[in-house]
Amino acid sequence: MKSENFFVANLIALAVGILQTVLLLHSWEYIAVHSPVPSWLASHGVTAVSAKAILYAQDWLVNVTLCLPAAYILCRLRPSEIFQYLLLAMLPSFFWQGPLVVVDPAVVSNVMDVPVMLLAAFMLPVAVALVRLAQGRRDV
Repeated sequence: MKSENFFVANLIALAVGILQTVLLLHSWEYIAVHSPVPSWLASHGVTAVSAKAILYAQDWLVNVTLCLPAAYILCRLRPSEIFQYLLLAMLPSFFWQGPLVVVDPAVVSNVMDVPVMLLAAFMLPVAVALVRLAQGRRDV
């Protein structure tokens, strides 16, 4: 799928980012309702800080796994431009979350929300790095 048309490749990367954002939003609606992990942690007496750390780790793994198809598509476009494609694919997610920070700056005042923001910022780049590692390319 290596696109020779640079404009088309950029549009594909942006479309992948939009579809990825929508997929994650709908997936997490389902996961939040049906996940047994929070109730399992509560029933085993895991404290609040430990539970948050476990849930952040679980969220990280689930998000990176859900980003693997998008990462594969981005890696197939044109490997030399992967950084640009990553930025374009990450834009829709930041535009979705950005108004939350602008409207209510108190959103970032809680130190425990920093891992969530890091999770959102690095899930797709980590997925791309994993795909490239699996493909034998270690330059990302």
